[in-house]
Amino acid sequence: MMEMIPITRNGYRTLARELLHLRRILRPQVLEELQEARLFGVRSDNHQYLLAHEKFSVLQRKIIDLEDKLYRCEVVVGRKFYCKQVAFGTVAVIENLDTGEQKQYQLVGPYESDIRRGKLAIDSPVGRRLMDCYEGDEVPVFTPAGRRVYRILSIQD
Repeated sequence: MMEMIPITRNGYRTLARELLHLRRILRPQVLEELQEARLFGVRSDNHQYLLAHEKFSVLQRKIIDLEDKLYRCEVVVGRKFYCKQVAFGTVAVIENLDTGEQKQYQLVGPYESDIRRGKLAIDSPVGRRLMDCYEGDEVPVFTPAGRRVYRILSIQD
């Protein structure tokens, strides 16, 4: 049985839009470049053809990868909690107790994680440790950079 990967609605829409763009906009452009390059012959000395063929191959792999990701995704819709608990899709404000630095992260699936945009994967070291914790909890996390301790300051649905 295939493992389903959780994703938010917005994350799913983003992947679907990217796939649509690759299929409808980029692939026709790359195919046109490939056809133009074929006019000069399909030979090992036709560098224009070799580059266009490689570009097409990379694009096809990207399309297949996105199709696979979308097929394996399960859109998880927010839940209501009686008490504030970190879960998939919630936004947690955490404080690094060593540095005092505060960060805000939404817990998302691995396909949409982007630390710079405040999206933390639930299967990352920090994401795994934050899951099912409550406001005020102090959470020790073992990261590649060493042991860190975070306090959960607030949780929003």
